[in-house]
This record gives sequence, structure tokens and C-alpha cells, in this order.
Amino acid sequence: MIYLDHAATSFPKPPSVVAAIQRWYLELGVSAERGDGSRCSEVRREVDAARTALGALAGVRGDRVAFTSGATESLNLALRAVLRDGDVVLTTAFEHSSVVRPLQALQRQRHLRLEILPATSGTLSLAAARDALQNLRPRLFVFTHASNVTGALFDAPALCELARQAGTMTLLDVSQTAGLTAIDVGADLLAGSAHKALHGPQGLGFLIARPGLELPPQKQGGTGSSAAVAEHPEHWPQAFEAGTPNSPAILGLAAALQWLQERGIDNLRNGALARAEELAAGLRRKPGVQLFWPTGPRLPVVSFVHRDFDPAELGSMLDAAGIHVRSGFHCAPWIHAALGTATAGTVRMSPGPDVSADDIRQALAAVAD
Repeated sequence: MIYLDHAATSFPKPPSVVAAIQRWYLELGVSAERGDGSRCSEVRREVDAARTALGALAGVRGDRVAFTSGATESLNLALRAVLRDGDVVLTTAFEHSSVVRPLQALQRQRHLRLEILPATSGTLSLAAARDALQNLRPRLFVFTHASNVTGALFDAPALCELARQAGTMTLLDVSQTAGLTAIDVGADLLAGSAHKALHGPQGLGFLIARPGLELPPQKQGGTGSSAAVAEHPEHWPQAFEAGTPNSPAILGLAAALQWLQERGIDNLRNGALARAEELAAGLRRKPGVQLFWPTGPRLPVVSFVHRDFDPAELGSMLDAAGIHVRSGFHCAPWIHAALGTATAGTVRMSPGPDVSADDIRQALAAVAD
């Protein structure tokens, strides 16, 4: 099987990640904050290592990193913690359902004013963002660092600076970019997942808050605190970590972050981008294909449609040829109107760092002319 769906979940995982998860199940079996024995201490060291390494990617200390069940939970918790009745919220047409759906629900529940920046020539216009931020003065600007449909990478540092000048808080979805490019971009809050380019396991995400930003907890429960108190702690990161943590996944992420450091994020990104460019070049030569390839900075994501095949049909054809891709709407409902693909979505190919040139040739051969 040639795997070209790394924008959804990286696969296969590095052997060290699998070994770390297996070690928890076979040798450790405890949580970091649920006891004082040697096993708890060992898990605590690994959890701290994961926090520190992830915080370093974001330019913060490890104690500003809260672990969640995934980017979806991180975004839901952050939106509910930040937004109040009647707030103005600015977002973009590129957002994932993990932003779109909670915003739609909160718009009804809290009477929000929701403003959406359009897709302009496949990207976000800094001028349009500046005007919207200055005119609307929203409480929150929530946006994705990169489109999971087109691969377009947005100028997050500039957008965060524009928001800061307008007195607007920023929540940045780095699910597509963490592990591929710098995420230390000046956002107030970063939400992401472990299982994509970070090469960690599923079922784990994170919410990172800039120093000094404290948000009210959105769920309450056990945190392993040594104090016998009835109130949930409000300090970071425990405020957002109620319940038994996904310790085996966190150990897997710690191993994945070490693997990323050893391989080099720039090397991994450049390798995957080279394969994506080969895919795009080959698809352009096929007369039946319409390619969505915005200019400017991008991630290794290639989306296209074929004049003779529905995306789902083409996805099945590729699967029969031993090539795993993603077809449909990619959980990003708003962008397809701008692309003209609102009826059936696109076929998305997203190579990882170890996909070979021969893999790309086989994938291209399986796409009909």
C-alpha cells in the first residue's frame, strides 16, 4: 500500500513511537500524577519531556502545554473559555469542522456575531484581515495555520500581529503545521493534534497558552492533585486536564518529538514537499485533471478533481490500485464553495517524508488521463 494521506494521520509511525507506547502497556501502566512510586516518577519524566519539547516548538515553557484528547477538544475548550455573550468573532473560509461546528453552536447559544474572511486567490488577504480587525474589533480571531484542502500556508506571524494591534485575542489551529513548520508565531493560544506531522498517536492533542493567559476551566474532575480540595484547579495546565490522561499516547508523543529532532523538521518537510511537487507536476499533464495549487508558501498537500470521475469513485479506483488517498470534503465545509467543489469535494494526496519518487510515479499512473 502506498500511503498518501499524511494530512489526516501520519503513517507508519516511527518504531520508537510504537516502542514507547508498548512500554507503557507492558512495563509502566500508571499515570504521572496518580502516585509517588518509581513507575509514576518514570511516567512523569516522560510527560514532562513531551511538554518541554512541544513547548519549545511553540516558544513557551512546558508548563504552558495542556494535553487533551485531540485538536477538536482543544478548540472546543478554548472557544468556550474565551467567548462571551454577544462577542464578535473573526474566522476564515479555510477552517476545519473542529472550528466551524463549535462556532456555529456558540453563535446560537451566545448570540455571537460571526465574520468570515473569504478565500482570496486561494489564500488569506492580509489587507482584508487588517480591515476586518480594525473595523470589527473582535474579541477573538480564530484561524488555521494552513489549509488541509489546498495546502496553502498562511502568514500567521503577520496575522497575529494585526490582531494584537486591534486588541484581539488569537486562537491558531496548528494541526496541519506542527511538525512541518515553525509554530512560534505570536498566537495567544495554539491548538493541535499529535497524530499528523508530529508523528505521534491518535487520541491526543494539546492546547498551548501564552504566559500570563489564564482561562476558566471548561470541565472539572480529577487531576491527581495531592491537595484534598473540592474545587478544580484554575492554574495552567491542570485547569484543562481533568480526568485520567492518555499516558501511553503522551509517551508516544515524547518519542515522536525526539524522532523529529533527530530527523530535522526542515528535512522532513522538504522531502514531503518534493514529492508533492512531483505529484502536482504529473497531475498537470493529465488533461482530465483540475488541480488546486495556490501560489506562495504551502504544505505537502495536493487536491484535485477529474472531469470524468466523482472524487469518491476515483478514491476507490486508487484504493484498488493499492494507493490510499482521501476523497470528499476533508472536514472543511466552507472552502469548497470558493473552489467550486461543493457538490462532491476533491481527491487529496498528501505524501509523508518517506514516500519515494517511485511511489509517486505509481500513484500518477493510477490516475486516469
